[in-house]
Amino acid sequence: MAAKRASRRGVIIGVCVLVVALVAVAAAVFIGSRGSTGTEAAAGATSADIVDPPVTQPPAKIAPLPASDKVPSAAGVQAQLAGQLANPALAQFTGIVIDPATGAILFNQDSSAPQIPASTAKILTGAALLTSVDPTDRFTTKIVQGDQEGDIVLVGGGDVTLSARNEGVATIYDGAPLMSDLAAQVKASGIDVKRIVLDTDYWTGSDLADGWQTADIRGTPGSAQGYITRMSPLMVDGDREDPANENSIRTGDPTNTAGKALARFLGTPDLPMVPGTAPEGGTVIAQVSSQPMSVLLAQALENSDNVLAEALARQVAIARGAPPSFDGASAAILEALEALKIDTIGIEMADGSGLSTKDRVPTAVMAKIMSLAVTGQPPALQNLLTGMPVAAVSGSLADRFQDDGSRAGAGWVRAKTGSLEVTYALTGYVPDVDGRMLVFAFVSNGVGAGTRPALDALAAGLRGCGCV
Repeated sequence: MAAKRASRRGVIIGVCVLVVALVAVAAAVFIGSRGSTGTEAAAGATSADIVDPPVTQPPAKIAPLPASDKVPSAAGVQAQLAGQLANPALAQFTGIVIDPATGAILFNQDSSAPQIPASTAKILTGAALLTSVDPTDRFTTKIVQGDQEGDIVLVGGGDVTLSARNEGVATIYDGAPLMSDLAAQVKASGIDVKRIVLDTDYWTGSDLADGWQTADIRGTPGSAQGYITRMSPLMVDGDREDPANENSIRTGDPTNTAGKALARFLGTPDLPMVPGTAPEGGTVIAQVSSQPMSVLLAQALENSDNVLAEALARQVAIARGAPPSFDGASAAILEALEALKIDTIGIEMADGSGLSTKDRVPTAVMAKIMSLAVTGQPPALQNLLTGMPVAAVSGSLADRFQDDGSRAGAGWVRAKTGSLEVTYALTGYVPDVDGRMLVFAFVSNGVGAGTRPALDALAAGLRGCGCV
């Protein structure tokens, strides 16, 4: 048993990172390797004409933490967190802390009770994705020659990162394929385009999840917080009006917005557009591919991107033979978790992003997934760690862990955030002062102005733990 534990502890240390190195790169590191979904190449094009976008690579190697044989105790952890847990801002609180090297539960408060997870639900989607698809697979968007002369069919393949940005304009999706490249391939084919047919058959079902608010498409009055859009497998820039602004409002009409972008790049912005389906066996005249699934997952986790998370959830459904819809994705995610021997009792999922107020997940499930990722069981789950925001450094944690109660966790805590009007959540991992990795999942379903700082203080408290 001791040898087994030592081996698992070695895996944990291998995925830990030093804060100095993390701050030096100023971002979470995306891991991914080149690959292809195996879709057909455009007719008449050479392999040099159609290439996958380069994969973002780590800018520097990150040193591992030294090994630690100091095993924390439940009594020590609970004593360490006593002050933070007494904060009245932690209303309707549930939480759990685990030593993943041994599986020991070091703190537990109602962790089996289903709670609204908010965006920490993306952890479930991520785990399901990494264990259901090849992490090197990519989404592909293609243009097929239509049945009628002059028709081209823009076929959505689920890639919401496809960008319609103009040259020199940034996008929040690093390495995203370009609509302008699709247009250039169409022009090179010599087809005199008379009409664009928009094919969205890749997905099925409702375009809005149960528990979503349509106000979140364009944001509240005076706000630019567009958290979602109507889900379509044909979309550009996550349907953002400003592709460089993470919080940009969405157009709310992603399919037609994508079609208009293609027409603009073809130099004929007034081309008529109609819904339709690509002819079976039709000639592919253009195609572009996204970044690998593992890279897209890291992007979705770091910035808590709801639309991208939903696209990835549908890919889980497709991989597991379920309908590529909200219901199909939810069922496929639960199936994937059960394959990991995770107890799914109490889990209710209306979407794959956690934006729905209908979602319910026990914090024990969140912590279990993180423990499997940290220990690499299975190894594919380690890709889940690369997109975790770093406290006070990156993503949705960039502006947190900056007060006296939580500053000790800055640069050390890596966690997925969750935020809705009725809940705040935080799930992640952190090394204690002895270098022992601890996994945590915290949710407060009675939120107030001090709830987020209170959750941050809890995670920071674990960083200060030498709790033997």
